[in-house]
Amino acid sequence: MSRRFLPIPQFVEPYPDESCYSILCRSAVRAAMSSTRFCKEMFERWMNLAAYLWQPFRPDDVVRWFGEETGRMANYSQEHSIFPYRYPMVNRACKWRLREWSDDEYLPEGRLTGMTRDLGHRFWTKEYLYYCPECARDDRETYGETYWHMIPQLPGVTVCHTHMIPLEKSPLLMKNARWDLLPAEYWLPNKGAMKEAIDYAELRIAVDSKWLMENGWGKEVELGLLVSDLSQWDFEQAEAFAARSSRRPTLKNESLYYIRLANSKGESIAEFVDDEIGRY
Repeated sequence: MSRRFLPIPQFVEPYPDESCYSILCRSAVRAAMSSTRFCKEMFERWMNLAAYLWQPFRPDDVVRWFGEETGRMANYSQEHSIFPYRYPMVNRACKWRLREWSDDEYLPEGRLTGMTRDLGHRFWTKEYLYYCPECARDDRETYGETYWHMIPQLPGVTVCHTHMIPLEKSPLLMKNARWDLLPAEYWLPNKGAMKEAIDYAELRIAVDSKWLMENGWGKEVELGLLVSDLSQWDFEQAEAFAARSSRRPTLKNESLYYIRLANSKGESIAEFVDDEIGRY
């Protein structure tokens, strides 16, 4: 007699700026399942879970869980992954305009490497998971729990754009999230933040990164095109690139590169992207 599997566990409703990894963490807690069992039920295979700190759920998984709900697929990609942050750098029209915009000026590799080293981490991934203590406290007051926000994990982001305080390093290495679901509510302390001065340049990076996360798709992109681009995304290639970048500091993150370039010109990334990429 064949074994009968339980129904696929229901996902929790996402919170603002919550990564897909965090959605998995909270869903596993609600389902009262271990990481191994939950992932087997959801994915039918073992996954590099840390990839979901940045990537959306794969289209074939979303279809298996929810059916042909393109709106839900688009929501996971637009609101709960770094697709908007990365999209201008992978879309051909956007890349052409970005390069045209930067033809008259560029940041030498050595200078960019030095600036990024000053930020205390590599180009693509941070070594630890980061968080804002004030955001965690607000989460607990508003939702009854905190969660892993995406923006604090982005390269170059060292301050909270909302509370204007330095981000704090959690006790968890990025590699800890690779094979296990680690809910932020279980790991982050409930304490106030130390009031420390922040650097304006670092705040500028955080604000520009947040703007890309919210607007990087472009205002004219239709839902069907978004889902089509998502379906064509090479997830394995993206994961391999992230792994190579974390080991090779000479590989630059293009999103951070153009943010720093815009800032060096006295502009924000929004001043270019909103005028140019928003019309493609």
